Amino acid sequence: MTIRVIFLDLNSYFASVEQAEHPELMGRPVAVVPSLVDTTCCLAASYPAKACGVRTGTLVKDARKLCPNIQFIEANHEKYVSYHHRIIEAVERCLPVTKVCSIDEMSFELVGREQTLDFALSKARSMKERIRVDVHPALTCSIGIAPNRYIAKMASDMQKPDGLTVIQSHELPSRLFGLKLRDFPGIGPRMEERLVAARCNSAASLCQRSFEELTKLWGTKVGGDFWKLIHGEQIPERDSPRASFSHSRVLAPVDRTPEKAWPHLVALVTKAAMRLRYDRFYAKSMQLSIKLLSNERQSHSSTLHSNTWHRGCRFFETQDTNMLLAELSKLWKEAPRSRLLRVGITLGGLVVAEKHQLSIFENAKQANLMAAIDNLNKKIRKNLVVLGSSADLKEGRHAPIAFGHIPNEFE
Repeated sequence: MTIRVIFLDLNSYFASVEQAEHPELMGRPVAVVPSLVDTTCCLAASYPAKACGVRTGTLVKDARKLCPNIQFIEANHEKYVSYHHRIIEAVERCLPVTKVCSIDEMSFELVGREQTLDFALSKARSMKERIRVDVHPALTCSIGIAPNRYIAKMASDMQKPDGLTVIQSHELPSRLFGLKLRDFPGIGPRMEERLVAARCNSAASLCQRSFEELTKLWGTKVGGDFWKLIHGEQIPERDSPRASFSHSRVLAPVDRTPEKAWPHLVALVTKAAMRLRYDRFYAKSMQLSIKLLSNERQSHSSTLHSNTWHRGCRFFETQDTNMLLAELSKLWKEAPRSRLLRVGITLGGLVVAEKHQLSIFENAKQANLMAAIDNLNKKIRKNLVVLGSSADLKEGRHAPIAFGHIPNEFE
């Protein structure tokens, strides 16, 4: 009956923050969007809006039909990060946060005498109260208590909003039988198809498979770990090396031309390069991705799939912003020139600084310049020094939304 983890999931986080900032919106249907246009989609919806069928990803024009009195609010990156840190500060008055899983999710490990149901319930209720009192009553959370983080996360999803669900070891895996396959973290559309093809048509049939059957179906590592998790076992955390740095932006209608989109890409690469230097990495590849409006097909059809164009390049490992911008410029020349909706860049092939190989192309003066710019932006003011055309952007308006990556103060 061991209880090891408390998992906290904030309810409709972005929409709830907006309701905290605008009390007149409390209890009303609200949707947070990248920009106030009908061609974009909802990032988050309040529970009254969800009751009308509005979900994350619902097009604004469809949301208006589903919920005529819905209120749309343009997303504010810095505001959500600020509230995130306030919430962390509030809940840590109850227990230290073990892992920040995303901007609206966090977990707490229980050790020794803390691993009792009474202790976990007491702390969970205290966290709810601290968020209500110390942050704002508009912000509620659903909490799961379980033998491991995987089950605790699933428990947090079972009762929303403002829920508190306990799953104990002796209830597993039968407590999961009534769920849908997609309710299990890690099972997406393609994996669901694979499971159904293997006659795992329900959560019950999946959970009743033996250890050997799951490893055969899902692979030795993933299948074995899944069996252990749904039976309440705790799997040690494995530190996986970072694979990439990614940034993207949905473009406002006025910015959906090559001339207006380019400054956004400059800003994205500049930010990614600063993160490389801050986290002590070098990159060896870059990918440029562009999401297009509608179903338009262009002459670049060989690289266009589901309205997404992408092209990549490789280079000698670097963390120099100007070198990365030069590579980006080459990719940009090949990109679609119309109906741009979202632009994004990914820096990959990461090498830790300790393993970096020096190159004849490296410039010590340039490296010192980048370090000086980073220092000014960190210590004096964010975006005090920016490069080229990105200086024309109003960062507050165009900043991306933080989901998994919680930005540093200088980002």
